[in-house]
Amino acid sequence: MNLRELDINEMPFWPAPFRFGALLLLVIICLGLAYHFLLSDEWSAYQKEQARENQLKQDYELKYQTAVNLPVYQEQLTQLNKDLEVLLDMLPDDDETARLLDDITLVGTRSGLDFDRIEWLAAQPREFYTALPMRFDLQGGYHQIGDFIGQIAGLHRIISVKDFTLQRSDLSEELRLNVTAETYRQQTLRAQP
Repeated sequence: MNLRELDINEMPFWPAPFRFGALLLLVIICLGLAYHFLLSDEWSAYQKEQARENQLKQDYELKYQTAVNLPVYQEQLTQLNKDLEVLLDMLPDDDETARLLDDITLVGTRSGLDFDRIEWLAAQPREFYTALPMRFDLQGGYHQIGDFIGQIAGLHRIISVKDFTLQRSDLSEELRLNVTAETYRQQTLRAQP
């Protein structure tokens, strides 16, 4: 029998292979339509949830590692706050800036130096701190100046030498030192433990 001879109205009387083929085609069409109208949205939602599950697993692993290391992080934070407090204590406040000049003068006179000038220059605000430049001019011997610089470095307050000139006086063995240095005042709040 030929495929062209088959009539759709006489389907129950078709030969078995043709009936089975038509039934199979009908089942495939029904399954395709059912998938398209009933399951495709659900399948897309399922795939999205699977991807979300993988992301949640990664987030969980990160949070788990953080939670496991939390005591270590807390200990590090405590140590950083202690270190920050030590450094912040090394910055002078408004009441201590005059005393800082007194300390520098005391160190210089103990080293045997003569001060020609010591003064504060205009404050220079920066992003997180204010630079407080100072200038001092002094005279003395080579070893006296070296001792002075060493003692300045040993002061409790942070002082950085920005610019200096060292010249020999024409008439004597003494050296002349002109220094521009900076100390700093914080503009941020102190750390909260």
